[in-house]
Parts: sequence; C-alpha cells; structure tokens
Amino acid sequence: MLILLADTRKKLLWLWLGFAVALVLLAFVQTLNGKFELVEMQAWSWLFIQLLPGMLLLFAAVLLNKNPSKVLMRATFRAVYAGTLAYLLLIALTFFALPMAVANMSIEAYLTKSYTWLLPFQAGLLLAFTVMYFRKEPLFRPNANIMQQYVSKKAEFAQRAGNVPRIQAFELLASDGGLGAMLDYLRDHEKTDTNAVVLLQNQYTEWTKQRDLNLLPPDALQRELNRLTMAAVGFAEKI
Repeated sequence: MLILLADTRKKLLWLWLGFAVALVLLAFVQTLNGKFELVEMQAWSWLFIQLLPGMLLLFAAVLLNKNPSKVLMRATFRAVYAGTLAYLLLIALTFFALPMAVANMSIEAYLTKSYTWLLPFQAGLLLAFTVMYFRKEPLFRPNANIMQQYVSKKAEFAQRAGNVPRIQAFELLASDGGLGAMLDYLRDHEKTDTNAVVLLQNQYTEWTKQRDLNLLPPDALQRELNRLTMAAVGFAEKI
C-alpha cells in the first residue's frame, strides 16, 4: 500500500511535538524542585540536543512542502514512525531513570553517558527524515502497474464493505475513462468536499495538457498522476 509523502510529515511532527512539550514541562518541574541544582545548563542543553534537530527538520519539511507528489510505501512510513516513537520513548526513559542513575554517578556524568545510546539513534532518524523529505529523487517510484495494484486493492476493500458508490468510483477509475471519469463521478457524489474535487479536476486537466504537449518527462508525469490518483482515492473512500 502507498501513502502520499505530504500526509506523513504532520503525523511525525505532531508526534514529536507531543513528546517535546511533555518532556520540557517535566524538565521545568524538575528544575523548580531543585533536581538539577548546579547543573541546570547541562540538563537543559541535553534535552534540547535530543529534541531540537529532529523537530526543526520536521518543521522545515512541513513548511517547505517539497516534492508533494512523491509517494511512499506505507510499511516504510510505519517503520519510520515506529523508530521515531521508540527514540522519543528512549529519551523519556532516560529522563525517568535519572533518580536511579544518580545513586552511582553524578547527573552530569549520567547525561553525558546517555549520548552513547541516544545520538546514534538520533542520527539515524535525521538521515531518514532527510532522505524522505529533502531528497529530490524518490527512493521508490511507483509505476503504472504498481498504481493499478494499489487501486485494485482499494476496490477490493470497497467490495467487501458493500459500498456501492465507492465500488462505482473505483470501477470508473479502472475503466477507459480513468481518473477523469472518476473525478466527474466524485463531483456529483462527494458532498462535503465538492470544491476540493473540482480543484483536483482542474489539476488533472492541467496534467493532461502537459502530457499531450509533452511538456514534462515521463517520470514527472507519472509522479503527478500518482498524486492525483491517490488524492481521488482518498475522496472516494469518504463516500
């Protein structure tokens, strides 16, 4: 299964922000209680070193919105999401283990030692974010056959659910009319996002002009068609 890269950015950012806010509040309370007496600067620096790089990279990915038509295997996104969650939980665990650790060493020594298991994890995540969101050429390029398999899977789910309008939408997508026919159908049956469907139709019309006039290379045309198709599938799943 595929997922638009644009749909993954905010999910990761919200996950990161949620943990960041919780950990900063915890550090603030611990500072007020005197837990970091004489090492406040080191403790807060440690926390920002763990959280800021990833958060800034995800913020940049959301704000710049580069390569919006790229798609990603859903399994790959789940792996990155799970890795991000594991890293943030590891930061929290390291923080909560502080009272036990200071029985054998100073707070400063413990925080310094924690870099040995946190920094490699962080470096791997930052590399993954960079490759996913800032690399110009996608690692995975779904071709027409893969997109057809993706649509067929969605149609199968609609069949199992017995959703007749959705089944008809996917049948139109698989027909000779293709995406254009599906968008015409969605415009008449999607009541909550009609304006968004019309906008998608306009984008598809522009895509057909670029295809017919040979204004873009085949790879670029396929990527844009992937994006339009997946957006249309998202609307179809709402009816």
